[in-house]
Amino acid sequence: MQTNRYNNTLRKALLVDIEAGRKLMIQIGLEEGFTSKNTIVISQFVDQLLNQLEEASTAY
Repeated sequence: MQTNRYNNTLRKALLVDIEAGRKLMIQIGLEEGFTSKNTIVISQFVDQLLNQLEEASTAY
């Protein structure tokens, strides 16, 4: 039961971080271009967060 509570908390935290990263990526993309180095780095970070979310969601 404790693991399930941890996974729910982790998923919620990841969703908050993913949304913040997505917004930042769009903002930087509009300012610098969607192929700028900064936009790509943020995109890769959001991808990592999405992968972590997937792992947390399947860890039952």
